[in-house]
Amino acid sequence: MNTPPTQRLALAIALSIASSAHAIEAHDTTHDTPVTLNALQVIATPRGAATAPTQVVGPNRYIINATDLDAMVTGNNGLAMLKQVPGASYTATDGLGLDISATSLFVRGFRMNEMGITFEGVPLNDSGFLSLTGTSVVNVGVPDGIGAITVSPGGAPVHVFSSSANGGSLEYRLRDLQDSPSLRLNQGVGSNRTFVTTVSAQSGQLGEHGPKVLMDLQRVSADKYQGAGTQDFLRGNLKAQQDVAWGDVTLFVSDSRAKVWGYNNISFDMIRKLGWKADSFYPDYAWAYHVASPENAEASCGAYTCGELSELIPYDTGQITRDRIASINHRFQITPALSGNVQLYNANSHTQATLTDPTVPSPNGAPFSEQVQTPRVNRLGGMANLQLEAGAHTFTAGVWQEKSKAAARTDWYQQPLLGQGAPLKATGPFDVYGPAFQTDNASRWVTRSRQLYLHDDIALRDTLRLGVGFKAVDFRTEGGGLGDAPDRPVYGALRAKSNFLPHVSLFWSPSAATDAFIDLASGMNGYRVAQRGNIGYTASAWTVTDQEEFDRIAGSLRPEKNWNLTVGATHRFERLTLTGDVFYSDIRNRLLSAAVGTQFAQINTVRLMPKMHVIGADLGITADLGDHLQFYQGVAVARSYYDSDFVVGDTVYPIKGNAQPGYPQVSLVSDLSAHFGDWRVGATSTSYLRQPFTYENDIRVPTFWQVNTYAAYTLGQGSVLPGLELRVDISNLFNRNNIGTATIAGSSFSGDYQTLQRSAPRQVMFSTAIAF
Repeated sequence: MNTPPTQRLALAIALSIASSAHAIEAHDTTHDTPVTLNALQVIATPRGAATAPTQVVGPNRYIINATDLDAMVTGNNGLAMLKQVPGASYTATDGLGLDISATSLFVRGFRMNEMGITFEGVPLNDSGFLSLTGTSVVNVGVPDGIGAITVSPGGAPVHVFSSSANGGSLEYRLRDLQDSPSLRLNQGVGSNRTFVTTVSAQSGQLGEHGPKVLMDLQRVSADKYQGAGTQDFLRGNLKAQQDVAWGDVTLFVSDSRAKVWGYNNISFDMIRKLGWKADSFYPDYAWAYHVASPENAEASCGAYTCGELSELIPYDTGQITRDRIASINHRFQITPALSGNVQLYNANSHTQATLTDPTVPSPNGAPFSEQVQTPRVNRLGGMANLQLEAGAHTFTAGVWQEKSKAAARTDWYQQPLLGQGAPLKATGPFDVYGPAFQTDNASRWVTRSRQLYLHDDIALRDTLRLGVGFKAVDFRTEGGGLGDAPDRPVYGALRAKSNFLPHVSLFWSPSAATDAFIDLASGMNGYRVAQRGNIGYTASAWTVTDQEEFDRIAGSLRPEKNWNLTVGATHRFERLTLTGDVFYSDIRNRLLSAAVGTQFAQINTVRLMPKMHVIGADLGITADLGDHLQFYQGVAVARSYYDSDFVVGDTVYPIKGNAQPGYPQVSLVSDLSAHFGDWRVGATSTSYLRQPFTYENDIRVPTFWQVNTYAAYTLGQGSVLPGLELRVDISNLFNRNNIGTATIAGSSFSGDYQTLQRSAPRQVMFSTAIAF
């Protein structure tokens, strides 16, 4: 694949935003009404560039209002909304990002499971696939119901509670509760029998003193775009708020259930020999049976022998997930200057990740069995925050504590002999032919997370604000393999603790058109937890092979600690806005995991990288090209490099000076949108370039380039159904063969490895929406 000669243009929306050091809310900045952001007041002009998808609201702090993202496709996940964040790169295998195993987000060199993510104030912690300490944001809430995301790339604010906040933060909020009742219905129909039905409702004020209730419900069903299998997702959220004399009480509930047939991991060699459709054999059980049968191991099955092919392509693969969150939050105002909130929450996640395994035959003689990895996690936590305004100072302080109980194991279930029953499905049930005949890697963990912070925003003058604060963290995990078997998974305890992680910022607004900032933050994350044989990229000490190796590396491990420095500015002209920043991250004691073996029995080699760095810059240009045409161009450049080689015993892997695999060094986003009367049209071009594939950087992922377009028409007042919106979205307009996620099963030291998945071919979605 070649780098595209030009970058197509798309949805534009410019930047005209109030300046502040700490944003509370900013939903409507298109009028001359002053917008209060903490202690600063500015006036957002109604002229010039329109409101941009990413608005600067403080030092290294941006807000994305969902109402400004007109190019978003209904049913897409909450990570896809971050495509235009400076320094972000987002990819997914399926068109709507339903498969969390093949969804990837990097922001300034940090993967999504290295960022502090909250949803309605609830910490999600490690948001990676098969996480044992957190919840994937893909499975929380209804993405169409998200009102805003506050993004802090690089360094997370001290008030963000998370055991994974060493690479910035994402704070998700649902739409604001309204005083009047409303109902919105959206129905989408698209390629591969895709159906997306969304119902969003608000009760308004119930009675004179009753609560307000918001509810979203969404059902997504789609066939895979290659091979066979379906992807079904049901998710919903509820938010209810009751005002009291001194504040309010808010209840938040989220529930999601997914049954997703997955796509097979591929390698570059598989693409060359089998093409882009090297997917699973499902539903052709007879052919999969033939390929995996030992007597056919040396026979030809096309480009590979049958034995080779059976270890590359499974009969089926998929996942079942259930994620629930419930929280209650009480905001209170003690005096005009003293306020705060207390929040309690519970979060449960249960996943069954499946793969037909030819390396473990069924007891009845079938040449394979169904491998099911089953991680479960239950988290119970709470936090309290206080804010005191005293003259030029705004003091904030808070404390968070969480206890997490997790368990994981891998089971193998019997598949039927050929012609003697229906084969098991990737989404269960799995005990059709009896209970699991083999169990491995059974493990349990308990993680205790604590954090407290203190921060002071100081108004040095009307245009200058200094932020000074720190947080203290203590993350302790104990657990591992159960039982006394000689080959049980490792067991041990690891603790990450720091009493002082400072955060200093300066935000300067010399004029109504200019903001500038400098932000320096230190962060530390807890040790990541994953089971041995984990099908993923998580670097965890518990994934090593035996207890002796764990004990050896545990003595040398240190918790990862980072320093993140960002300097940036934005200037708003009459019809043009420029936003830019430069950043540097100093990363100490990062745990690296190199993957070897097959996807059926992955082996992780874990070692500590004492020091690595990320340096880069972001530039965004937003322009009104006329009264009806807007343009945006974003450029992000980032280069990471390791300070030393990777040493395993007597073997030295030369990765010193190399960039981390999976993260593109150059990201380009071009947007063009237009509105004419009741019509809105737009196109978005996204490119990711210079993406290393291995630790030794001997292979690079070909350039990713995708163009998405949309057109929408809203019926006017004189029509039969005024306000009805008719819309068509086309993703991957030019139907390019792109690599989507490149490090699904981790990264190898060098050479080819089966850890890629393609991104979706051209997809078309027709949708209608109406609000009452």
